[in-house]
Order: sequence, then structure tokens, then C-alpha cells
Amino acid sequence: MSLFGETPGAGQLITIDGPNGSGKTSLAAALASHLRAAGRAVHSTRQPSPSLLGAEIRAAEATVRGRALACLVAGDRHHQAVNEIRPRLTDGITVICDRYIESSLVLQRLDDVAVEYILAINAGIPRPSMRVRLLAEPELLAARLAARPLDPARRLERSGGPKRELELYAEADRLLNEREELPAKVIDTSATEAEELGARLAGMILSTR
Repeated sequence: MSLFGETPGAGQLITIDGPNGSGKTSLAAALASHLRAAGRAVHSTRQPSPSLLGAEIRAAEATVRGRALACLVAGDRHHQAVNEIRPRLTDGITVICDRYIESSLVLQRLDDVAVEYILAINAGIPRPSMRVRLLAEPELLAARLAARPLDPARRLERSGGPKRELELYAEADRLLNEREELPAKVIDTSATEAEELGARLAGMILSTR
């Protein structure tokens, strides 16, 4: 059974994942700006979703663990797919999502949830048109995280450490490539600014249509 359901309409779903501190949010913003400048209709979002449910899940991370948190995250992802993502794809809009299933295959594993369980509760989510996986040197990721204020609500941000996160993202990448035949565009953010990377990535996306 495939993890992904159909991606409706003429829109494209671009997902950006990677370890904490790798620059997902900055790249997503730069990519959206370049695509809009080229005339694309773009909708930017994130996971957990920018909804009341998503906000509750972010707050719950401090105290809710394991399968319970994984189910909340998956439920939010399904809800977002129905109410936010699929309608825009149907309308031909390019959707850029900061975090997607790869983040669950890493963060929920750090919370001791099995891979098969994560896949089962997320089955049917929209298939990305392009997966983007970010990476950076572990020491740089650690320095970026150290510069952030401690937030108990982001318990999983520091639970595994950069090296472990990089390993788990690589495993998630292999799994999605082998099971779903969906290879990722791998981008190293160690030495290049988000603006330049966003321009490069926008060029790749625009060349596919």
C-alpha cells in the first residue's frame, strides 16, 4: 500500500524538510518570493499547520509524547490536506510546505514511535511534486540551535542532536525513494544563503512546467 494519495489538479506540492537549524523556513520564504516574481500563484504553509489545531499540537509537544503526539500530528496533516492543501492544488496553485512526512519519520522516531506505525497513520496524504531535503554540517546546526532561546514547547528540537537527525533524515529519504519512488532534491545549506538557494530551486521548479 502506498503512503501517498493522489495530488489533485494542476498545482504542485513542494515540501521542504531537514534537521532543526538547517534553514527550512528561510528557504521556503525565499523560494516563494522567487516563484511569485516569476508569475506563479504560491501558497506557503507549514506543519504542524497554521491552524488552531496546529497551534495546540505545538504547545502539546512539551508534555504529550510517543504515539499520542504522532497521532495528533498525523491528524493535523490529514485535516490540513483536506482543508488547505488539496483545494489549492486543484486551483493550480503551487503549495510550499515547511516540514512534511519526513519530519514525522524523524521526530516521531526520536520519540520512540516505529516507522510502520508512522506510515500507517499518515497513509493517504497528498504526494509531493518535489521533495527537498536540507542538510548542513553538524557543528553548524548545533551552533544555530545554541543561538535560539530554549523553548520547552519544542522538546524534540534538541532531543536527538544534529548528527542523529541527519542520520534519520537520510534513512527517511531512502525509505521514500525505495517505497514510493520519490527521490529528494538534496541541498546543503552550510555555505550558501537562503536567497541564492531559493533562486536555484525556483529555477528547477519552473523548468518542470
